[in-house]
Amino acid sequence: MAAVPENPWFRPPRYYHWYRFGPGELAFLSELRKCTATWTLPETENEVLRNEDEAALVAVAYVSDPERGAGLATFGVHMAGPTVRGDLVSGHSYAMYYLPKEPTGLAMEATGNSRVLAEAAAAWFESVLQKPVVRHEWECDGQIYARLYEFADTGQGLAGMYNEDLAPHEVTESLLTHNHGANHSWVDVGELGRFVDPTRTVQVWGRPLA
Repeated sequence: MAAVPENPWFRPPRYYHWYRFGPGELAFLSELRKCTATWTLPETENEVLRNEDEAALVAVAYVSDPERGAGLATFGVHMAGPTVRGDLVSGHSYAMYYLPKEPTGLAMEATGNSRVLAEAAAAWFESVLQKPVVRHEWECDGQIYARLYEFADTGQGLAGMYNEDLAPHEVTESLLTHNHGANHSWVDVGELGRFVDPTRTVQVWGRPLA
């Protein structure tokens, strides 16, 4: 009989005793793994931890561009007491992940016992991890001068790159009024499509586009 593959989602940390998870947190994690055991989603890097300055269990999963090896987004839930909250999270040094001060349109919150929280978290992860992500690329003389990743269903930007040395001068000039930072030196690649169509658009993640 073939061995049953181990559930790859949200395994307890190898040295989980470092995080001093309490009974309620361990119960939530156990229920979360039960909920994810039947997932058919493509596996992506994920982990369970605790931010050093917060009394919450944190579970995160990462979205990336496999072809380019680029990290694009980190989805995470914070479970504390009878509440679980989820959203795009920002990563800092020492592997700490924080929910945004202002919830995004992807935010989730639920209250209840361990099973209720785990079911809510699993349903949310399963939904957001299937959001389609596309990569737009702009070329000039055969070289890529700009790249933009965004959710295809909402147009929300995730990551971008703009190489002014390779870009057409007139395109850079057109973008000046939309730039940010000191001396308007940071190019908002999200505005590039207003002036020139991308050379190509490729889906890199998520459910297939119709």
